[in-house]
Amino acid sequence: MNLHFSSSYTSENLSTELGITNQIALASGQPKIERVYFIGDNPDVAIIGANMYNHLLPQEINLRTSISCYNLLTDSKYLSATSCESILVCTGVYEPNKQKLDCKNPWKLPTTIKLDVFEAVKYIILKESWPWIVNC
Repeated sequence: MNLHFSSSYTSENLSTELGITNQIALASGQPKIERVYFIGDNPDVAIIGANMYNHLLPQEINLRTSISCYNLLTDSKYLSATSCESILVCTGVYEPNKQKLDCKNPWKLPTTIKLDVFEAVKYIILKESWPWIVNC
């Protein structure tokens, strides 16, 4: 299972949300969240935020095993995300015909670029092997 958030969530809020969502998933026999997707139209905000969160995940995993009370959760098994992908959409700040991505700054490089949020969600669905949802 994977979770999709906008860039307005901080690392702390996202970790708390992941924990709560995973508690519910495990209680209902669903898989835990393994990958998080950030969708945004601003390389300076959403994409940098997603890439920073992805960079911090390995450190966060180490913290989960060394601190007994991580954030608000006492059981680290609920904090399961291992990767974060950034999806840049061309519906707001970023316009590919008017500006180029800063390829010298890896923090601003998205995992992928999609035309709009609908295409971004389709990308996620297909990547997660749920093609039957797209074909409905």
